[in-house]
Amino acid sequence: MNKKLSLYLGLLAVAIPSVVLAQLTCEELFNLTECNTCQKSLYDQGALSFYTGVTPPSQCPSNIVYGNFLLEEYKNAGYDVSHVFNYSTFDTAPFKPSLDKYCALEYTCDQTEVDQAIEKIKTDCATELSTPLDLTADPKTIEFNTLLAYATFLAYYGGIPSHESICLMNDQGEYCYYKIAETYFEYIKKESNGDTNVTISLDGKFLFLSDGTTKEIPKDLNCGECWTKIANIFLTYFEEHKLDEQLEKNIFGSYDEMKQELQAKCEDSSNAEGIDVLEEVDLKRSVRARGKRNARTIKRGGGSVTRSLISFLRG
Repeated sequence: MNKKLSLYLGLLAVAIPSVVLAQLTCEELFNLTECNTCQKSLYDQGALSFYTGVTPPSQCPSNIVYGNFLLEEYKNAGYDVSHVFNYSTFDTAPFKPSLDKYCALEYTCDQTEVDQAIEKIKTDCATELSTPLDLTADPKTIEFNTLLAYATFLAYYGGIPSHESICLMNDQGEYCYYKIAETYFEYIKKESNGDTNVTISLDGKFLFLSDGTTKEIPKDLNCGECWTKIANIFLTYFEEHKLDEQLEKNIFGSYDEMKQELQAKCEDSSNAEGIDVLEEVDLKRSVRARGKRNARTIKRGGGSVTRSLISFLRG
């Protein structure tokens, strides 16, 4: 689901200070006798505060802060919220009340706070952030400290556009985050036959099933009004607040590459928010298979699309 920027899906850096499983120290969180500088910094910035009870020092990491409300709603509904990576349910009902509560808050983050936070993380976690992030990999296979460093960094760096995106509504007055989550959950439920033990790559392009199968998520899911608006929100912000070249390369490959991904066209622009895709996936596969059998040569154009403009949709 819940991008690019799924990374922001804060990359899975979710938090919920009001409903924590346990009050964990930094050492308990990382299962160490002593945390290093990076681990202490991430802990203090509110990374995984769902487990620690440490509230982020500001509202800037929007995906972490919103994650607080979302996980609280899932917990209140009786769901197991202890899984950071796995979907323990396909129920999207908790999104609406959590979005109402989050978007009712007065957002107080400014760019100075963002700059200070990301500079501290860059300094304290220089080693972790020097490792290129494989957005196509199963998040479970990425070294935990590296993943958490990038997740926390992106939660702050993309916090301002994420806040705007989280509270964005479509022309029908519905939250875009909810509609996108609904589409992704429907697709995942269908492709996994209801198995919730699945993960999605950080770029939102691949679905990893519990039996070891990897499925490419159709880019058609990223179509429609909401995706276009969200892409523009992030592109405008990132154009004005670019990262240094090496860090940009480690995360996105390059700004131009990311921009091309976000502006890529849908295979079928008639698909509003990808809802029709859920019914067309099997048909398209059948048609493509027949085409490959009956045609001597078939050329298909188009590049890949970053699917998770929401990563942060997890958080």
